[in-house]
Amino acid sequence: MWAAYREYGTKILEDSAAEGFRRQYLKLRFSQLEAGLMLLLMLASLLGLLLLPQLSFAGSAGLSAALLLCAFHFVRTGLSNRMLLKEVFHSAAKLQQNYAEKVLSLQATNSQLAHLVGVNKNYKFLLNARDDVRPRPLTEDSLQELTQELVDNWFARVGTISFLRFSLETADGDVYHEAMRGTPDHPDVILRVCEQIKVEDLPGSLELIRFVTLTAEVKMGENGERELEPAFFRFLLLHVHDYLLQCMDNRRSLAFREMEKEMELAQRIQSLLIPREKFSLERLKARAVYSPVTYVGGDYIDYIQMDERYTCFIVADVSGHGLPASMLATGIRSAVRSVVLQNVCAPDEILGRLNRLLYEDLSRTRSFITALVMVYDRDEHKLLLSRAGHPHPLYLSETKQVILPCMGGVGLGLLPDFTYPLQEIALQEAGMMLVYTDGLLNSGRNDPQKYPQKWLHDLGLLLQESDVTCENAIDRVEAFIWDKTRSGQQTDDIAVLILQFLPEEETCMYHKGGNTEGKASAPAANATRKRRMNRDSVRTVSEQS
Repeated sequence: MWAAYREYGTKILEDSAAEGFRRQYLKLRFSQLEAGLMLLLMLASLLGLLLLPQLSFAGSAGLSAALLLCAFHFVRTGLSNRMLLKEVFHSAAKLQQNYAEKVLSLQATNSQLAHLVGVNKNYKFLLNARDDVRPRPLTEDSLQELTQELVDNWFARVGTISFLRFSLETADGDVYHEAMRGTPDHPDVILRVCEQIKVEDLPGSLELIRFVTLTAEVKMGENGERELEPAFFRFLLLHVHDYLLQCMDNRRSLAFREMEKEMELAQRIQSLLIPREKFSLERLKARAVYSPVTYVGGDYIDYIQMDERYTCFIVADVSGHGLPASMLATGIRSAVRSVVLQNVCAPDEILGRLNRLLYEDLSRTRSFITALVMVYDRDEHKLLLSRAGHPHPLYLSETKQVILPCMGGVGLGLLPDFTYPLQEIALQEAGMMLVYTDGLLNSGRNDPQKYPQKWLHDLGLLLQESDVTCENAIDRVEAFIWDKTRSGQQTDDIAVLILQFLPEEETCMYHKGGNTEGKASAPAANATRKRRMNRDSVRTVSEQS
């Protein structure tokens, strides 16, 4: 029984080692049970010695030894119990102290939570007060109204602020405007705060303002503690800065929308100046493709019917992009029409007069213009052209697909007096010419030098399709150019003038073996075409001729 108690008590003590006071209590309890057991054994041994006189010497000696052993163990257990009792009292005192500390900690935590609730309440007041102030465009008067309204709302909603002042200051520290509420130096003030933040890019007369300064005094809250921290006022100041930025963003957005409307109007005006209608003569058709990289661009296309015989076509490209280039392009249109309407029919003379007319303005703006002017002679079915630094046109017919070599001159606005060469092209077969600006080449950024050859190849394949006829060829080419330009990444203005030349015969082919009208007359037409191919299709004439 004694061994069982010892084992059971030891097991519980080991399992309860982490329980502190309860462990000591159980240890004391088992020790008292052990002392009681020793006392019972001592009484049993004593009664055996007294009531059994017939015992042998060995039995008496054994009972006496047991009595002494139990008495020794009983005394030792009593001493151990007194020590355990002291430990129990000490643990109880320690538990009481820990409990008191926890109570104090809980009180401090509750106080902090109450403080945070108060701060959160003040922050909610701050946000609600800010939402009550309506954003407005920034002017001198509206900024003063804005700061005064913010100060009034925040002072009214946060009860522990005894004094609040906002001042707008210049870089030298001069006060531009200030708004304040409350009385400074309150007797219950427990916190004084002065924070400053820098502002930039204020519009108009407000550009002198460089700093927003906040000065505040805080009194004790209802619970006897400080409810506001300096971080609260830094947050307040950041809200003012954010509010100013929001007002400026609204102003910029409004200005941007106005500018966007103006650019859309400029785009509509420029689109009206670009010929959109289908131009058609007896043996010539013309179309224009124009796609600026922004709202407006610096490319210019125009065709002007000078009289019953001559029609002028011009493609020009102003250096640069956007609004400045578009203004120069509009100026070119006025200049071209003023020159052409003076009955100047030679392309080289048109370029020369334009250069002299625009040189001073282009030099002042450090700009230049590339251009290609063509005059179509309806009676002789030929083309006169002159080039001022413009890309060479593309020419496609049944017999050739080439980059048409043209003698060139410098761009307009580079040299004050320059004589541009004149070139004459006899149009002997059905064909198509594309005059373009360099934006068409810039769309092939990998290899712009080889891009004209790629256009020739792709257009040649298009015109060789069996369903392409003289009636729909120019429509197919126009649609093809639009598809190609819209599918690529455009980095420059694109302008393309498409000219289609028709033969005298009733039939025309861009591919061999295609379906055409009037098949019975095809051999005679081919014979005529072969005789014409024996003559030079391109000849150069001097300015005098």
